[in-house]
Amino acid sequence: MKKLESTRKIISGSVIRIYKKGFGYSKITVIDNTDYYLAAMADDDLFNAFHEGDLAEAYIWVEDVASYEFRLQLIGRIVSGPRVLFFSHTDEIARSTERKCLTATVRMPIKFFMFDPGDTEKGITSEEIVYHEGAVILLSDREATIQTKDDIRKARFLKGHIVINGQIIELVGMVDSLNEPKGIYNVLFASMHEKDRKLLLDFIFSTYRE
Repeated sequence: MKKLESTRKIISGSVIRIYKKGFGYSKITVIDNTDYYLAAMADDDLFNAFHEGDLAEAYIWVEDVASYEFRLQLIGRIVSGPRVLFFSHTDEIARSTERKCLTATVRMPIKFFMFDPGDTEKGITSEEIVYHEGAVILLSDREATIQTKDDIRKARFLKGHIVINGQIIELVGMVDSLNEPKGIYNVLFASMHEKDRKLLLDFIFSTYRE
């Protein structure tokens, strides 16, 4: 996708993440784009929450390029069969090189261990790995907030995994203590495979509701 200057340039198959006041976050998938409208598939919850004339904040991230934010207004929908929504076009689009980050409140078990990247031996053999358990209580595609009963105040880096929709996602990042008495720590992700990042975003945007 070239530089986006109008919603008329959004190609079919593009995923648009949207926010509708009173509903929350979700996503739609573009299936057709003409000079007169943009048509997209939506899930049942979002489809039922939209009415003609309603507005939503929309967001697209073009990998390694930029993010784009704009507003969409519903002009029609298919009332039977596929959950298709029709939106009017807009040329009022804001461009940014920063990825929009949404943080969702969750409660997900996590199993993890700590390591020091400066020590090439530590954490490599099973005898030296000490596993901890806790829960992810805040989650975005950039960082996570973890609560654990274990004392990991001296930890520098964490590696663990969570399960989303039956798929394992590895989390690796730098640890920062937020509230030591309550065992709450922030983990800033050092790296993540793009496939895993997409799974995280899909989960966050699809489950976040007001």
